[in-house]
Amino acid sequence: MSHQWRFSRLLGLVAATLLGLAACGGGSSGGTGQMSLAVSDAPVDGAQSVVVKFTGIELTGNGGNPVDIMFSQPKTIDLMTQSGTASAVLFNQPIPAGSYGQIRLMVVADGDPSNSYLVLSNGAMHGLQVPSGSETGLKLVTGFTVPASGVVDYTIDFDLRKAITCPGGQAPACFLKPVERLVDNTTVGNIQGSVSATLVPPGCTPGVYLYSGTVTAPEDMNSMAAAGDMNQPLGSRAPVANSQPPYYYQFTFLAPGTYSVALTCQAAMDDPDLADSVVIFNPVKTGIAVMAKQTTTVDIP
Repeated sequence: MSHQWRFSRLLGLVAATLLGLAACGGGSSGGTGQMSLAVSDAPVDGAQSVVVKFTGIELTGNGGNPVDIMFSQPKTIDLMTQSGTASAVLFNQPIPAGSYGQIRLMVVADGDPSNSYLVLSNGAMHGLQVPSGSETGLKLVTGFTVPASGVVDYTIDFDLRKAITCPGGQAPACFLKPVERLVDNTTVGNIQGSVSATLVPPGCTPGVYLYSGTVTAPEDMNSMAAAGDMNQPLGSRAPVANSQPPYYYQFTFLAPGTYSVALTCQAAMDDPDLADSVVIFNPVKTGIAVMAKQTTTVDIP
């Protein structure tokens, strides 16, 4: 196992709502649309703050010039305070209607903790650094369309457990890599449930992992796994208790389909860059159906 500091669970969300309005001029399909972009996060353990400084957004169309939305002042946002339904709006303004193939979040993440940084639960602070250089930002290469009239609603889902690594464990700066996906909010659903306290004995660091399809041999996170490995998780959550057990977990922004979830007590030992044989899953729940705009409850008794 490499010597890296690892989150037990860290999943960030950037919620993007695009409201199409009829107008004139603009992008490849003509007209403009109103686009609102916000950031949100899920509460996590292992970190007190995950702060990112945003300076603007660039939307690259399949035809025409990129659309740049520059902020008059940088927006420094602690993703840890943007949990649940809370979000911080990055911008809300008209953009040219048409097809787009890339979103670039312009951030100041050069390793200097006075810009973007994270604070661990022990109070230690690490600057955040984009490996390819802060000027390149965080890029999401995917297609979406803003119509000249109508409504489209998207979310950029950041899996920060895969995106943030701190080489050496005590590195002055941690890397923030672009690990993200774009989902259509009008077609997604959720999975939530409880985990019995009997499955979380003393010394257990629980984690609930999510898989696409029916998976009976779940694996831990491993960025070196073969592409298309269906036993690789889509994400994970550290179940939390309110005032007392049982513990609760939730996965949001899921495309309709069939999923599996699996519980481990070795979540803290999961290195996202390696296969870890010490991470054992039991039990595994399969055949979970997710439908648009609905929440499926799956308890792990």
